[in-house]
Amino acid sequence: MKRIKPLDSRQLQAFEELCSNGSFTETAKRLFLTQSAVSHSMKSLEKELGCQLLRRQGKKISLTEAGERLLRFTRPFLHEMERLRQEMRSFEKFGAGRIRLGAGDRACRYILPTILEEFKEKFPQCRFEIKTGDTPKCLQLLNLGEIDLAITLEPIRTTDIDFVPCFSDELLMVVPVDHPWAMSGQIDWNMMDAENLLIYNRDSYTFRILKDFIDKKRIKLSSFTEIDDSEASKALIRAGMGVGVLANWTVEQECKEKKLISLGLGRKKLHRTWGISVRKGRKLNKAERIFIKVAEESGCRWMVGQSIGA
Repeated sequence: MKRIKPLDSRQLQAFEELCSNGSFTETAKRLFLTQSAVSHSMKSLEKELGCQLLRRQGKKISLTEAGERLLRFTRPFLHEMERLRQEMRSFEKFGAGRIRLGAGDRACRYILPTILEEFKEKFPQCRFEIKTGDTPKCLQLLNLGEIDLAITLEPIRTTDIDFVPCFSDELLMVVPVDHPWAMSGQIDWNMMDAENLLIYNRDSYTFRILKDFIDKKRIKLSSFTEIDDSEASKALIRAGMGVGVLANWTVEQECKEKKLISLGLGRKKLHRTWGISVRKGRKLNKAERIFIKVAEESGCRWMVGQSIGA
């Protein structure tokens, strides 16, 4: 198959300018070229296309039918090229371009809206593409280059991800209001084998964190249910279908309204660290750096609010 040689955009620019003012001398002046260079460029373009484009009548020129057809193509082409050039430049300006972001369902529901609202106020032109997935899935997408940034828990034992911490939360035991532990105000771990524990799915980072905690306490679970949706977990707990381990901010409203009771897991609190993950060595553009800064500031305000409310 014969390869088609693309047209030279500089020749097309000279052709369009010549058609606009009708003068080789003026075209050369506007393009900062010599008149002979413009003339040579037009002859080369005609040779390349294999047809006459211009009729020279003294100092004046007119277009052949082929020249008119080329001009109809050239003007929108050059306009689109200039628009593209400006768009490319805008990618490095504040708020311009696109950020491909990964985040879990809970992060999209509770964390991301506040960050996006503040970021969009400053940089409304930035577009977002959001892919949902838990921490392991988001880290995988980062390594595959399918997303740029991800809101995740702090990665465990990985050397190919840079992590910027933004805030920490606490995992709590959540029980119905009439549960014996709610009455006593503390967890009786010796009675854990009599409970059905609602827990995050075993592929999640939270499951790993909680499993390490339970193993250190040498607690054996006789019954547990894996569930990804915190809203569903809360509904099942209210219905008396078990007790669950959930983050403090996911049950804050229900605990205020006395619909559920939350209890610390022990003298030593069990915390998780949330932040922004990015593939190690990847150069961030300005919009991405600002997004991370907004996430850090938002996390700091959230932590202060939690401390005040405690």
